[in-house]
Amino acid sequence: MDTIMPNITSEQLREAAAIKDQIEALEAQLADLLSGSEGGSASAAPVAATPGKRRGRKPGSKNKPKASIEATPSGSTVPAAKKAAKRQMSPEGRARIIAAQKARWAKIKKGK
Repeated sequence: MDTIMPNITSEQLREAAAIKDQIEALEAQLADLLSGSEGGSASAAPVAATPGKRRGRKPGSKNKPKASIEATPSGSTVPAAKKAAKRQMSPEGRARIIAAQKARWAKIKKGK
């Protein structure tokens, strides 16, 4: 191990220390889980604060899980969510798109 130490930069040492902290936090969480203690939520806090990739949707994600809608009890008085009406393109907008596409095709055919 002495041969490795002279080649380590301070940044690598900091990263190694952060990883070691994560390992210790996970070991503590595992010990709490295996011991059957009721403080499971308290031990999960250090793990959530660790940097790195997170699982699941990103915060502020616009696509909500369907399970939350379906999870409401059938006897609930919560009104069902209305579907948004589909957008309709105006004839003028459609004509502009058609004209632009025809111009693209003409440009391609002209180059051949």
